[in-house]
Amino acid sequence: MRSGDFSKTAMMLKFIRRELNLGLALLGFLVAALSAGIGIGGGAIFVPLLMSVFRFDFKKAARTSLAAIIPISLVGAVSHLVLLSPLPPLRYYLMFIPMCILGTILGGRIAQKRKDRWLKFAFSLFLIIVSLKILEIFDFPRLFFSSLYEILLANETLVLIIFGVTIGFIAIHLGIGCGLLIVPFYVIVMKLDMRQAISISLTSMFFLTFSATLIHRRLKTLDFTPLKSLLGPALIGAVLGALISSHLPASLLRQLFGVFLLVIAGKYSLQELWAYYRSLKPSLSYKSN
Repeated sequence: MRSGDFSKTAMMLKFIRRELNLGLALLGFLVAALSAGIGIGGGAIFVPLLMSVFRFDFKKAARTSLAAIIPISLVGAVSHLVLLSPLPPLRYYLMFIPMCILGTILGGRIAQKRKDRWLKFAFSLFLIIVSLKILEIFDFPRLFFSSLYEILLANETLVLIIFGVTIGFIAIHLGIGCGLLIVPFYVIVMKLDMRQAISISLTSMFFLTFSATLIHRRLKTLDFTPLKSLLGPALIGAVLGALISSHLPASLLRQLFGVFLLVIAGKYSLQELWAYYRSLKPSLSYKSN
């Protein structure tokens, strides 16, 4: 009996080594646990680490990130819907989520035509904005969304439609769930409390990342190999993060997260600007001659 158990364990370990990338599995678990702890999808962590550590190109990292966010956002959305009272007004779900999906469909039509360089540079700018907000150095989303309040008073539906389509478009191109844009929007512009805003954000994030992943699958641009290692651990990490989030030092986590994003964003911005300069150098030399 013991020898049989030993052989089964050995076969299981052999299967894990053959089928799973333990580095990706660890990444999925840790990012999901951290993301659930601070109420985000994790795309801003997944994409830079997949590029830096696992050497994915930007588009592959973005597509993989979108799929990996699905279990994280699902667990977060369900936990908030079950525990949250009172729930946000239903009209925000019904108007905003379909527009997010529409944005992913429109974005998917041109996603293949965009060059990696400009997508990566746009992502680095996004990370800079997010990191400055988390570190409370400069809150660009609050500054931007505050200016929308007067417009909202005139037409709430129009603002939700435009913002939803924009979020979906950004998500499918950059591989992020956009929670760090959605939450400030609902807090500042729609005047919801933070928990209600996070609930809408996580629910919207699930639907837009799921639809974006389906679009990439239909276009045959999604590599399922890394997802075998990411999705299971991400689901476990999200559940664990949701269970212990109330006991985590959230302020410290957000500060560390903000510093990490700022460093990564600065690195990518400088890399892309240097690459662009080098691409222009031959033409500049030719003109000078």
